[in-house]
Formats: sequence, C-alpha cells, structure tokens
Amino acid sequence: MAQGKVASLGPIKQQTFLKNMGIDVRLKVLLDKSDEPSMRQQLLHGYDMLMNPEKMGERFNFFALLPHQRHHGGRHQMNACQSKPSAFPVAGFSELAWQ
Repeated sequence: MAQGKVASLGPIKQQTFLKNMGIDVRLKVLLDKSDEPSMRQQLLHGYDMLMNPEKMGERFNFFALLPHQRHHGGRHQMNACQSKPSAFPVAGFSELAWQ
C-alpha cells in the first residue's frame, strides 16, 4: 500500500538505535544524579536489559516509515536549530532506503 509513497529507515538493532539516540550519555547523567544505590542498580539493570545482545539488544529491531516530503532536499535539509545540513532525516537511524 505504501510502495512509492514512503521512505523506509532500518530495520536496525535496538542496541544500535539506542546508542545513536544517546543512551550512554543519558545513563551517565542519571547515574551522576542518583544518590541511592538501589536506584543506580535499577538503572544499570535496565540498561543491561535494553542493550545486552543476549537480551533485548539484538533481539529487537527499529524501523520507521516517513513520507517522501519529510526527506525533501535529501542531505541538504536544514534543521532550524542547526547551522549545517542534517545528516539523517530521523534521529537514531543511519541510512535511508527509498521504498
């Protein structure tokens, strides 16, 4: 139904997607702000569950579909907060495959 109308991103492994989205930085910030050992342990356990290849890290994948207009202008598209062109149209993904 969507053939020729959308661009497809992915699929990519959950581990890769979350790394691209900055999960390591987010974990560090949360750990730095946490004084409770039980909270720190819970954060580390959650990170391991999401990122470990033996758990969810490589068992789950992410993909996105977006209208061609969203990617109008290709790699020259500018984000309002950027001074240089956006490398990719959707955060977390590293390649665009036209479908």
